[in-house]
Amino acid sequence: MRNALPIRRARRAIPAWMLGALVAVYLLAILNRSLWGEVHQALAASQGIAGWWVLGITVCCRLVGNLVLTLALVTWPRIGKPLLAILVLVAAASAFYASTFGVRLNEEIIQSIFETQWTEARQLLTLGSVAWITAFGVLPALLILFVPVRFTPGWRGLGWRAATIAGAVILMTVPANLAGRNYVYFERNHRGMYEVFNPYAALSGTFHYLQHDVFRKKATMTPIGTDATLAPSAAMAARKRVVVLVVGETARAENQSLQGYGRETNPEMKREGAIYFSDAWSCGTATTVSVPCMFSNLTRAKFDKPLAKSRWNALDILQHAGVDVFWHDNDEGCKDMCARVPHDDLTDAKVPGLCDASGCVDEVLVHDLPARLAAMKSPALLVLHIRGSHGPAYYQRYPAAFNVFKPGCETAEVQTCTYEQTVASYDNTILYTDHILGEVVAALKATPDVDSVMMYLSDHGESLGENDIYLHGADWDTGPSQQKHIPMLMWLSPGWVRDSGVSLECMAQRRTQPASQDNLFHTLLGFFDTRTTVYQAGMDLLAGCRS
Repeated sequence: MRNALPIRRARRAIPAWMLGALVAVYLLAILNRSLWGEVHQALAASQGIAGWWVLGITVCCRLVGNLVLTLALVTWPRIGKPLLAILVLVAAASAFYASTFGVRLNEEIIQSIFETQWTEARQLLTLGSVAWITAFGVLPALLILFVPVRFTPGWRGLGWRAATIAGAVILMTVPANLAGRNYVYFERNHRGMYEVFNPYAALSGTFHYLQHDVFRKKATMTPIGTDATLAPSAAMAARKRVVVLVVGETARAENQSLQGYGRETNPEMKREGAIYFSDAWSCGTATTVSVPCMFSNLTRAKFDKPLAKSRWNALDILQHAGVDVFWHDNDEGCKDMCARVPHDDLTDAKVPGLCDASGCVDEVLVHDLPARLAAMKSPALLVLHIRGSHGPAYYQRYPAAFNVFKPGCETAEVQTCTYEQTVASYDNTILYTDHILGEVVAALKATPDVDSVMMYLSDHGESLGENDIYLHGADWDTGPSQQKHIPMLMWLSPGWVRDSGVSLECMAQRRTQPASQDNLFHTLLGFFDTRTTVYQAGMDLLAGCRS
């Protein structure tokens, strides 16, 4: 009698292979709608290829085999059910953000997820997302955990597992080899489908992030530009020299009135006569790439995050040369770029009127700007890292006084708003950023005996629903221009123009020529007349316009 209950439970339990098969069907049929939509579009574009239907079968076999292999590798006694539950939860969350915002889970997005601060991350936890993930992730995961399962014991169980793994490998490789170069062509041109393949995308992105950034052996810090010195004209200038660099967040060129946009989103910079570079491009489509890249001398074509973080950047070189450098942050941190210079973080500050539970508006960076600039020694570089237009809660990025363009989208679930509402709230963030830049210029103009520069550029752009894509983080080669074409501008004080010999007529011509974040490293060195072998005058935005 004592053994009767376990026997009855064992009889009610389903075989482990059946649970794995049910989970596989659920993942493929329910949590991969974005994947199948992308595969359908890709195959439709390939119908001109002879035997394209064979190609379609091959692609499906590859994807199914990949998933079967993953499930076979995790479905073990004791740990199998918890691992399957976790995979379903991850796949459900990935499916929601992929189908809702068009997010692609590449390595950069995974890194952003791990490094995003809680105040930013919680804005993605909306009522809609929690309800969806609960229904399609939490409840199925609980069902997996509580359903009784029996595993085939001993060598017989290992034999079945080995056969399943072998079958999955055959399913992934044999049809692909039979399809020949047609499949090679398809795979090469549609790698992006794996970035919406659940749960493969999250697992692959996390693995590569851990491999490249977390567990990769930390390289010894390599100083570059150790020969850097300030030219006598800069080091012994009678007048104080100050540069304020404003690093923007998620601003795209398309919505700047200085770019030709219909709404007046840059009134203060227009009034101040800022030099706007209309053909400027980012290094990446995510902060984790663009911020390290813009301060590095590697350029976008040669950029490697671990390498960039193991070398001195522009801030290190300028500090070494004698510039007083300070990083003032209200966003997601400096991505190690300010690790060796003085810096602070105001994302959790408690400044009345400027900060609340959702964080601080960007005026927290400039409300004491005159005093901070006065305290810095000459020559000085102050970096302001603003929150800018960080989404999806655009409506939280500006005070009520800047709610100018209406009606806006008053929720982080921008997919529930009309395109016009989303754009209106986004445009208000651009207008507020323009005001912040105006505050910087006003503080610099208040000290006419100081030669000063204000430079602004965004880290990357943003998609606002065009082609059902939201936010940012797309693959550079295939991503929309809205995520890569960025605003970049500069304001020069009359004293700086006079003492540096900059021709404003020349700059008026330079502003329409191509520019990018690759120029920032050399432009910063050029601001302070830095003499070093790593400086390239051809990459300095002002070099060709100095007399």
